[in-house]
Amino acid sequence: MLLQLLHRLEQMSPRMARWLGDRPDLQVPAIGVSLATHLAIVFAFGMIGYAAHTERAAEFRTEVVNTALPDLSRLDTTELSQIDKPQLLEATAGSFAPLVAPIVVAPVPQQSQKQVDLSKPDVARAAEIVLPMASRLDQAVTIRGLGTEQVGAVEGAVDRIAVEIMRRLEHGRTLVVWAFDASGSLVAERERLSKHIEQVYSDLYKLDQQSLARDGGLLTAVVGFGQDRKLLTHEPTADPAAITSAIDRVPLDETGVESTFQTTVDIVRRYGKYKRGNDLYHTMIIIVTDEIGDDENYLEEAISVAVAAKVPVYVLGSPALFGRSEGYMDYTDPKTKKTYHHLPVTQGPESARIEQIRLPFWYNGPQYEMLDSGFGPYALSRLAGVTGGIYFVTRMGPNRITFDPAGMREYRPDWVSRQQYELAIARHPIRQAVLQAALLTQQNLPRQPGLTFPPADDAEFKEAMKKQQEVVARVAYTVDQALEPISAVAKQRDRETSRRWQAQYDLIRGRLLAVKIRCYEYNWACAKMKKDPAKFTQPGSNAWRLVPDEEIHYSDKAAAAGKEARALLKRVIDDHPGTPWALLAQRELKDPFGFKWIETTVPPRPKPQDAAQKKAMPKNNPPPKQEALPKL
Repeated sequence: MLLQLLHRLEQMSPRMARWLGDRPDLQVPAIGVSLATHLAIVFAFGMIGYAAHTERAAEFRTEVVNTALPDLSRLDTTELSQIDKPQLLEATAGSFAPLVAPIVVAPVPQQSQKQVDLSKPDVARAAEIVLPMASRLDQAVTIRGLGTEQVGAVEGAVDRIAVEIMRRLEHGRTLVVWAFDASGSLVAERERLSKHIEQVYSDLYKLDQQSLARDGGLLTAVVGFGQDRKLLTHEPTADPAAITSAIDRVPLDETGVESTFQTTVDIVRRYGKYKRGNDLYHTMIIIVTDEIGDDENYLEEAISVAVAAKVPVYVLGSPALFGRSEGYMDYTDPKTKKTYHHLPVTQGPESARIEQIRLPFWYNGPQYEMLDSGFGPYALSRLAGVTGGIYFVTRMGPNRITFDPAGMREYRPDWVSRQQYELAIARHPIRQAVLQAALLTQQNLPRQPGLTFPPADDAEFKEAMKKQQEVVARVAYTVDQALEPISAVAKQRDRETSRRWQAQYDLIRGRLLAVKIRCYEYNWACAKMKKDPAKFTQPGSNAWRLVPDEEIHYSDKAAAAGKEARALLKRVIDDHPGTPWALLAQRELKDPFGFKWIETTVPPRPKPQDAAQKKAMPKNNPPPKQEALPKL
């Protein structure tokens, strides 16, 4: 509109001058006409800038709330912001969003009751829907429609959900649809929720001084999903006891398949424009799960139908693992009570693609394989963000390292569609190189090679050294491959504006250089010992051991590369404190890059058994048939 006004003003300027020239009584000089016209144009340009700034600023609203809510009745909902219309996310460098944490899990007894198949939606209601168009316990930082929020246990997340329900009620009658992952890993979580939710609903009714929730103002439905979807409440209900009973009846799904996004589509099509009598309800979906789902191909469809029906999706889930897709968890079978350890689960990554290398650390110390990213997994975070909901991250164990939400906000991944993500990557050489290096290192590389060797004059010395150098050669080959794209764009590093991608690049380059130097130094030390075998000088010494050394011996070029690696890793620590990148950089710098030999003493090896002893030993029984592991 303002652009049209500018065009009209430009057209009017000469005509106004002519008109004033025909009016001697007005005595306005031509220069005055020109000045007035151009002042109007400048004002119009200013209004365009103001409008653009206002529109852009509206995309980001930050809200800080207390998630603990020990007394829900004290909450003043008039202080809460209005529900915004969901907006599609745009790729934004240095954009802000909040933080996260994991979930504890175990099962619930099944009870037989007739169930409604949610995979067969109500066609009449579906026709009413607009079809798709092509934390810490004491702190939570929320960016409406964009963020994740870190809460402590699942109870904290449910209390925050109560706040969101009150927000919806202030805008009219509300239908809450709880969708529970029916896998065995969430049984304990559901048990805790069913005990807590009844109290939350009770507190909501106490808080509801305007009686917004009464007389059918607040209704709830419960859905269980695994490979299939089942509705546990035949009709939406206002009875808290019926709600908790439905949660307790979520059937155990043993397929290990989670149809998370298809479930979202089915719920929206059934309840997106729910009516009871003449009353239309505002629907909100709350998904409770500990994995990302096996049907991400339905993600964009789920977003489309939810946005079209104005249904926000909230998620109570685990944090994504930093730079990894698979995690592990312990699980107790609800039927046999047997505990299984280290079962694989899909819990990441936090971004559309894996953006970090997978490279084992050398020497004693943590490997940080199960490091929280500080955000929810990509697909569920995108679903929550675009629809106007929130991804609530609940803690998943006492030994997981987490990061402060305030410090992690500017490292939010780009939760855009995969197509938008790939197009953005194609425009940034640094990001392309990071993804190439990450992809090349996703194979299971061997860990640190052996460091202790028999005496140099021992018959097994050369064989042991050959075996360990083969391990080093495999690591060095992959590191060289990954370094190639990273080194090719080194001169463009300072053109990258995103804090997240700066940290990614510097950490990857620093770590790859450090491991490459260690490989060269290891081989140098081995070659030196083979060429000029050292002699023990201390009594009792019977082995040689490689230990870290500050000096890099291989070459001056290697020493210069070592200096560069240390500078890169130090920059990550200084520029990105309190982040996963800084933690990993600090771990890499824990030990120097060089090697030197020291003599040591190791326990003597047991003598080999003679033939008579072997014959006298009982024959081994065949190994028992391996038990099939449960699918989570």
